[in-house]
Amino acid sequence: MRITHPQAPFQGVAPENVFFVANDQQIQLGTGYVIQFFQGEMYPERPCHLFIQLDCQPTARPLMFGALLARAEQLRARTPNLPARLYAQVLPEDGELLRFYESCGLKNDDGEDMFRFLPPAGVPQAPMGLTFASVPLSDEASQNAFLNRVNAHRIQPITRDYLQLWQQQQHFMALGFYRGGQPICETIVTGTGPTATLLMIYTKSDSRRQGMAKNLLGAASALLRERGVITMYTHIFRRNVPQVNLMRRLNGTFVRTVTALPGIDL
Repeated sequence: MRITHPQAPFQGVAPENVFFVANDQQIQLGTGYVIQFFQGEMYPERPCHLFIQLDCQPTARPLMFGALLARAEQLRARTPNLPARLYAQVLPEDGELLRFYESCGLKNDDGEDMFRFLPPAGVPQAPMGLTFASVPLSDEASQNAFLNRVNAHRIQPITRDYLQLWQQQQHFMALGFYRGGQPICETIVTGTGPTATLLMIYTKSDSRRQGMAKNLLGAASALLRERGVITMYTHIFRRNVPQVNLMRRLNGTFVRTVTALPGIDL
């Protein structure tokens, strides 16, 4: 078997970060790539992320994983002082692939989980010194500005297409607390009928540990309850301490694992 790089970007990934594997008869057995990105807002203690995607025949997996790991180490060496994490994304029912990653030293100790919770008590107003308002989303510029703020606190970015799709749902709200017109904490919720989904909530780093997220969610929930919402759902990442703590404070109930994120700290 042999590993090669493509001549051009593959699915938007630079060719030096993409690998093709083929057998001795030049029959392609699969692909793999590694993407480096930084997420200091969600994971300030380990901001360098190295995501690997491996899509190849089982016989080629060890060779492909070795190539991806070597490239990930090269990328990490560019910022040696930043703690890093290498991880992959696997459907929880794909036990074979999970066992492969575990055999390579990755730990199946992270994932994206769905939780169910009751809309918390609250009032549609802001704490003293702040303003409670809807996020302006009337034009492309305002939508892009909002998405830039939100996506700085996410692993997978929200696109305008998804935002516009959610806006068409019955319970869509984009709300925030503001000081002097500047966002301190913002959230997006949507849904129909008696259920709603908390799509995103973030608090600026210099305003955390003040209960902002819980207060904003309570303010949004007061409006949702007026519309007949009795149950809410959301997705959280197990390694994100603020998200986990928020679900604990809301007595959230685990529903299922959406995706497993086996990884290893580098």
